[in-house]
Amino acid sequence: MNFDALAVRLEKKVYNSCKGRIRLTLLEKDLCDTVPSFTEEKELKILDAGGGSGRFSRICAARGHKIHLCDLSQTMLGLAEEENIRTGFQNRIDLIHQDLETLTPGEQGLYDLVLLHGAAEWTGNPSGTIRSMMEMTAPGGYLSLLVFNKDKMLLKQGINGQLVRRKKHPEKKRKLTPPGALSSGEIRKILQEGPPGEILLQSGIRIFQGFFLQWKPPEMDCSQWVEQESLHYRTDPFSSLGEHTHFIWHRKS
Repeated sequence: MNFDALAVRLEKKVYNSCKGRIRLTLLEKDLCDTVPSFTEEKELKILDAGGGSGRFSRICAARGHKIHLCDLSQTMLGLAEEENIRTGFQNRIDLIHQDLETLTPGEQGLYDLVLLHGAAEWTGNPSGTIRSMMEMTAPGGYLSLLVFNKDKMLLKQGINGQLVRRKKHPEKKRKLTPPGALSSGEIRKILQEGPPGEILLQSGIRIFQGFFLQWKPPEMDCSQWVEQESLHYRTDPFSSLGEHTHFIWHRKS
């Protein structure tokens, strides 16, 4: 999907909000704790597939890595270019205007680390996109995969009394709700059927924050929400109950 028309809204509603900070903080923590080379003084070749305005690309660039940021939206890439220049990372992040579903290794070759964060579920073939990114990962490399969680969406709708109501009176589809959500079981099956590799980590990103529609939780600042989310996000059953599910997959050498 091309996010040209939604770029500003996405930046404001997601990445400039507490939910965005939780997401970026826990994704970085997962990579730091699971991928040794991510924190070492060694330049990794990274593909940020569907990386939008490049927020996670800049996290990687700050650690000394080289990133190819690929996105279909020219508006998103324009925002990325402006911020890359402002932060001094323009020489570490190359921008590629291309549809994820047409990405192949080509002259760029394979990657030490592939990031597919919240993008596969917006394509016409989420499972195919995930398999393609597994193939883009070099032997011995890693895939960081974040996917909107179908099970959590259904759980929230049920607790908030929406399942029966929506069945009888379907609501207009929300523009920021991806059509290709997957359960953690479905993702595991895709990862297990691809090239030989191993799932190293599963975590649930944003389990508690924003769960209820009408109940107002106690006043907590964003740092407190990040702290609370980090308590159980890698343990069962909470690792399967995040708004998004994060997997780190290691391709065998």
